[in-house]
Amino acid sequence: MALILEIGVVLIMNVAIVAEPSGSAMTSLAHAPTAPAGAGPFGIAVLFGVTGFIGFEATAVFRDEARDPNRTIPRATYLAVLIIGAFYTISCWCLVHAWGSDSVRQVANQYLSNGGNMVRDNARFYTGHAIADLMQLLLLTSLMACILSFHNIVARYQFVLVNFRILPRDFAASHARHGSPHVSSLVQTATAAVLIVLCAISGASPLVGVFGSMAGIATVGIVMLMLLTSIAAAVFFFKAPHLAPGRAMTTRWAPVAATALLAFILYLVLANFTTVTGLGDDISTLLAIIPMAAFAIRMVAIKKTSLASLGNAAG
Repeated sequence: MALILEIGVVLIMNVAIVAEPSGSAMTSLAHAPTAPAGAGPFGIAVLFGVTGFIGFEATAVFRDEARDPNRTIPRATYLAVLIIGAFYTISCWCLVHAWGSDSVRQVANQYLSNGGNMVRDNARFYTGHAIADLMQLLLLTSLMACILSFHNIVARYQFVLVNFRILPRDFAASHARHGSPHVSSLVQTATAAVLIVLCAISGASPLVGVFGSMAGIATVGIVMLMLLTSIAAAVFFFKAPHLAPGRAMTTRWAPVAATALLAFILYLVLANFTTVTGLGDDISTLLAIIPMAAFAIRMVAIKKTSLASLGNAAG
């Protein structure tokens, strides 16, 4: 219900902006300044654009709980991508039109420096105080929902990774009464608490420092995972095309195209990472390396575990 209301108030604001008789949105955006691919604002926009889609892949995590996963999981994933993409695109388009394509960047910088809320003030101007106040309230419920969702998804990922022998078996312990992955949930709680304490001690700005840096790390990790998944899918089906006869486009060539696109996106993210974090080249480089180092360490550990298993089997 809260999600429906959150989408609803933004749609009301969008309609009010488009219905404004002064000027035309299409004409306003037709003269928007452009930037070369990979340069400055475009690269940062790509980074946060990818960040906005984080979570759509979580549908696969709930595969074991779906009645017909072969049908419902792909459908839910496609719908998630389409709905997120359409909603964010239209809303951003309306916001740029509301402030004007020539001045929206300057306005955004002013709000960033003084700690204001650009979207809420925009809603107040076009829809009145009631919708703006409701938007502020729903923003708080949305943040709580996001935190709870991330917590549950991370706990669920940890729970599922036990089945692949990537995490200790204790992570898969279920609560005797509720049947929930309570050990994994507690581990996630402890991890989040440690990170919050460290960020508070460092004095980092919650919005600019913590959110920007953590969003950047998360985006690097997610893009890496999607890139590796695309490579794995392409390699697998090129080696075994008989497993998906007549589906070369979706099983082989689509992953190849996704690999090329994701590699370009990863380049954009890394090229603009310092701008996003605002923490200097050395610290930004260290933060960007964290997902890659974690992946490398995990791959070495998996290889050692596999070799040990083969040795035990041979013995």
